[in-house]
Amino acid sequence: MATSVSTQDPFKYTTIAHSGHHYCSPLSADTAASLLAALQLQAGALVLDAGCGKAALLRDLLASQPVRGVGVDINPAFLAEAANAWAASNPGDGRLTLIASQLEQHPLPADGYDAILCVGSTHALGGFEPSLALYRQWLKPGGVLLVGEGYWKQPPSNEYLMTLGATEDELSSHAENIARALAQGFKLRLAMASSDGEWDWYEHMYCQAVMQYAASHPQDPDAPAFRDRARRWHDSYLAAGCSTLGFGFYLLEKS
Repeated sequence: MATSVSTQDPFKYTTIAHSGHHYCSPLSADTAASLLAALQLQAGALVLDAGCGKAALLRDLLASQPVRGVGVDINPAFLAEAANAWAASNPGDGRLTLIASQLEQHPLPADGYDAILCVGSTHALGGFEPSLALYRQWLKPGGVLLVGEGYWKQPPSNEYLMTLGATEDELSSHAENIARALAQGFKLRLAMASSDGEWDWYEHMYCQAVMQYAASHPQDPDAPAFRDRARRWHDSYLAAGCSTLGFGFYLLEKS
């Protein structure tokens, strides 16, 4: 029998599924630290975290470098978690601004951003290339973009595409992602990809969080559908996703 979802909160499932994650992407602390160090920002630089989620990457950047940050997202639960975490670890530090807004509608600084982070949120602007084009407009000359984007390790099966709710032409290869960024007028500083271990940990935590929620909230009418959705997703990851879907990080400079 099919289960229905009664929630009126469009962010409920993803908020639950990422409740145990620091980053809402297949990214480890060591990889994140290396990527942030590679930004090579000047003191006082203004950084946008586009589709920031919990703004974890931006918070880590601000904690390690004397820069200012703006995080923009539409999930109020993620933004509240980010605000509380920053206030708890950095009391009185006003360098982080969090904005609940669609990306294209948030107030832009008059002279642009020194750097933009977009790790897993290109869908918010219609895909990889539209995001690159818009972020290039928002960057100052010489500004840098750290963008995360999926890619195919191998051609996806029709069954896996059905699970994703995607079409094969929505993603390309790791090398083609780089070529598309260069075609938009960026210089490539660094390209790397999530490891199998980073993917496994991300997907394990994602499924485990939903399962634990469903078990501890038996009266929630959404729990059965959430549990079934998470189980199907994780089964698909083990069967095909881990060998098919990759995630790349591209550090680009506006030329």
